[in-house]
Amino acid sequence: MNQLFQKLEASILSGRMLHAYLFAGNDHDSTDNAARAAASLVLYDIIDTERLKNEPDYMEYRGSITIGEFRDVIRPEIYRETYGKRGRVVVFLSAHLLSPILQNAMLKVIEEPPQNTHIILTGNEYGILPTIRSRCMIIRFSSPDIGELTASLKDAGASADEALQYSMMSGFVTARALRLLNDADFRELRRGVLAAFISSLKSYPDFKWSKVKRERTDFAEANEILLLACHDMMRLKFGLSSEFCKDIENELKKISFHFTMGQIGCIIDRITENAQRLATNASCGAAFDRLFAELSMLGLPDEQSRKV
Repeated sequence: MNQLFQKLEASILSGRMLHAYLFAGNDHDSTDNAARAAASLVLYDIIDTERLKNEPDYMEYRGSITIGEFRDVIRPEIYRETYGKRGRVVVFLSAHLLSPILQNAMLKVIEEPPQNTHIILTGNEYGILPTIRSRCMIIRFSSPDIGELTASLKDAGASADEALQYSMMSGFVTARALRLLNDADFRELRRGVLAAFISSLKSYPDFKWSKVKRERTDFAEANEILLLACHDMMRLKFGLSSEFCKDIENELKKISFHFTMGQIGCIIDRITENAQRLATNASCGAAFDRLFAELSMLGLPDEQSRKV
């Protein structure tokens, strides 16, 4: 199993497990076995997947599920009282096969699961809604295939280094990577929103960024960039390097040190809620003002902020 799973194992055994994980990869045997191994660590402190077959606090589902099955059977079972004291683990194998409607129905459960309930999804991360992915710690069992993306950037005039850099910065989104390559204003938007994000987490929100007139799609892109930064914060908490924001890795590392994984999850929830506001006719600038204010309330006390 990979390095990140080893970090996860140490986290589980020390009682520092998040409520939701996505084990991403195309080798379903690897991701499925890892999900069961993680579940047995939660329930027994050892990897003993055979015991799960008769474990009432372990729930496993694969592939397509109907809305009726989820609403009438699975969700009530998730919320019932556990049999043991170790909590419950719910695993959805090949979650990318779940319909968008079903994934939306799952969102509230993943967002606010019952106490001591952990949810693990497996499968292709890009078949899972961004709102679901953003609430999960992603553990990749294979590297994303960015060859086609970097080739597209090279065809557009990028050097090899630029192609790799913008591919990572974009979160492997082709349109965003091409904008980073070709649009200096978009690169400045990314730099500015990340700076405002870090400032807010230090409890010194900078509202100037949200006062600049922009297209609604640019505000939505900025919100997605913040979710990529949160993903890197979780990686840094696990002792790994950043993935999408290497240019500000040192700043994110200093910030991450002062937050628990649960607090980073709260930050992600605020950013995801902001995405929902941006999807309405609400003022985008006001939405980001609210977001930065909320993040500052979750941020560092003054004495810690001065040290970061």
